[in-house]
Amino acid sequence: MATVHNHYIRAALWCAKRQGFSEVELMKRIGLEAAQLESVEGRTHGDYMTRLVQVIWSELGDEFMGCTEHPCKSGAFAFMTRHVIQYDSLEAALEQGILFYNLFTNDIQMRLVQHGKRACIEIEFTQPSFDPDHYFQEFWMVIWHRFASWLINQKIPLIDTHFTYSKPYYHTELKYLFPCRHKFNQSVLKISFSKTFLTQSPVRTQHELSLFLKNSPVNLITIPGEELSYQRRIRSLLLHHEGKELKCPSFVLLAEFFNMSPQTLRRKLQQEGSSYSMLKDAVKCDLAIEKLVSQRLSVSEVANMLGYAEPRSFSRAFKGWTGVTPTDYMKLKHKT
Repeated sequence: MATVHNHYIRAALWCAKRQGFSEVELMKRIGLEAAQLESVEGRTHGDYMTRLVQVIWSELGDEFMGCTEHPCKSGAFAFMTRHVIQYDSLEAALEQGILFYNLFTNDIQMRLVQHGKRACIEIEFTQPSFDPDHYFQEFWMVIWHRFASWLINQKIPLIDTHFTYSKPYYHTELKYLFPCRHKFNQSVLKISFSKTFLTQSPVRTQHELSLFLKNSPVNLITIPGEELSYQRRIRSLLLHHEGKELKCPSFVLLAEFFNMSPQTLRRKLQQEGSSYSMLKDAVKCDLAIEKLVSQRLSVSEVANMLGYAEPRSFSRAFKGWTGVTPTDYMKLKHKT
């Protein structure tokens, strides 16, 4: 059963309330009881979220849901998708979709940027104060990621996601929406992925697009069921190891665990735009940040927990992941 965190339902209701609509009336229209939202960390069936977004779209006549300075007329997203579906690569489709929105609104400006092996969709909301709960900013990133994945009929694994604000109380939910490394207090909203996906061709028909739009936003905003990608399963294995020290099995043992040859597992990871080395680095980086910032362990302790022979080796690796040393990273965090 697809579900959403209560934060997003409350945030969507507050968006409408700021535009003069009654939360109570909106909840009645979608059949949602107030008691269902009482739990701060609770979850609600995705059908309620879908109906709520559809009602707000209809009542406001604004696909940006009142979260920008100027409204976006209904039908803009559908028009964009019908235009980009005809292009022969995901890169061309994304560039055309981004150009479409950049031409008709200044409220959201976007860029498709390529750095080395990565492709990034960068997004700037010119008036983020209209979206104080960051609801639509996250929704917008989810839309572009999932639409791109749907277009090529392949789940695009994210490498990292940048947020322009501090880590929110519902940050664990972001791991479901954006299953990758997260960076907060950044200069721009950004999702990044392997640029190999840009060469993939859109494989959807106009008929499939019609069904996609008819069911929108259910296929964009709800969290899907169990993620079956190998990178997600490997990440889960590494993160849920027993003992205090991180243990990364050899690639041969990992392949045996999945009952396949190393060559087959390597190929499957490549198809997902990932590798065992990338996954280990991502897990080590996430654990290092968690231990240094949240648990306030020393650099030496974290180095030992991650299997480094000496702190200097860990510091070099950490700088490669984040651009700064562990010591400098903690200083920056303490200032924010």
